Amino acid sequence: MAEQLYDRSSRECAVGHLDARLRTAVLAEAESRLLGDVAATVVCCVETRSVPRRRTGFARLLGGKALPETLAAAVLLPRHLLVAVSDANTGGVTALSGRLAEMTVAEVDPRLAIDSGVSLFARWSDQPEAGSIHLALGDDPAGASFREHLRHAVETAKGS
Repeated sequence: MAEQLYDRSSRECAVGHLDARLRTAVLAEAESRLLGDVAATVVCCVETRSVPRRRTGFARLLGGKALPETLAAAVLLPRHLLVAVSDANTGGVTALSGRLAEMTVAEVDPRLAIDSGVSLFARWSDQPEAGSIHLALGDDPAGASFREHLRHAVETAKGS
């Protein structure tokens, strides 16, 4: 059996307890989309730490510095999902938002990649067309809980 690409661990937390860079990006995205007071309306919030299990390609052959760690945050609101991801190479953070009523949640196909998390298809932020992103979640209780909250919220949003 193929091995997982990342060691991932998730933790449920309040928006105020997210990594400062992720929190700033999520709140800025919410403000730019006029989503209101995130802390007052949050349904569930999770932060996931991802570390590659091994170097690939030339990096594996040449050794080098420690493997970069990536942080991601997902903030579930009653009608929207906010996602922020840190870039391990630049240290920058990208934040996106999507409407739950227009979102599709799918498990990662194990034939394509052995990874934990979900694939999300939606029209993200100001993008003219819908696209897919991977939301990294740990194979732990916090990751599983967020996955279930997200599935339920999407089903509820599509039903109303």
